[in-house]
Amino acid sequence: MRHALAIARREIESYFVSPIAYAVLTIFTFVSGLFFSNMLVYYIRQSALADSMVQKYGYSDYQLDVPTVVLAQFFQNEAFMLMLAVPLLTMGLITDERRKGTLELLVTSPVRGGEIVAGKFLGAFGFLCLMMLPILPMFAFMGQGGAWEPGVIASGMMGLLLLGGAQIALGLFISSLCENVLVSAIGTYGVLITMQFIDTTTSSTQSYWITILGYFSFYMRQVNSTRGVVSLTDLAYFASYITLGLFLAQRSVEAIRFKRT
Repeated sequence: MRHALAIARREIESYFVSPIAYAVLTIFTFVSGLFFSNMLVYYIRQSALADSMVQKYGYSDYQLDVPTVVLAQFFQNEAFMLMLAVPLLTMGLITDERRKGTLELLVTSPVRGGEIVAGKFLGAFGFLCLMMLPILPMFAFMGQGGAWEPGVIASGMMGLLLLGGAQIALGLFISSLCENVLVSAIGTYGVLITMQFIDTTTSSTQSYWITILGYFSFYMRQVNSTRGVVSLTDLAYFASYITLGLFLAQRSVEAIRFKRT
């Protein structure tokens, strides 16, 4: 575990050596803030309009819980943002080691393949946690109006972290297969887009195969957390993807080590 933590620390430091980290952090924070402010203003106006109709006519067909709706929409948009950001974080985890010529040194060292994979994953996941920190003040701002939803916020953040962890694990595996960072990024984008929107390929007709496809959808599993629902099934789903991605990445690294020895 000591070697894995050392690799994770080196990986986080390497992000901030290149402009990728600063670009991803800046764009992710800016777009997240833009989404949040626009949705908050829109739904507050809609709620005010509904209240005025109640005062004028005694009823309104449009009633909504502003904090719940805003948080649900926000976390769904953040899942889309993660799908765009994660491939940029994972594309060079192993591929860049090949380009620099340090992969041979790494795989021939006394560090086990599992420690290499774990360190790479923890480094990328640690940076993902840093990406999430700037959005916390947005919830505090919303709480100034008395509309604080700690349960929904906690479950939504947990859902994003689990989703990001699964995406990083899959991206790490793809990075271990590629020798070019661009190919690694494109391959990761393809896999993540497929897993995010696989449920939209199903028709309205109910069948066994359509139900099976829905089980593989990132969206269908993450959307529950946006409503404040924590499901053991969803936790097991993301944990399975993380485990699968790390296992495949470890086997890929071990295969590279076998070729070098």
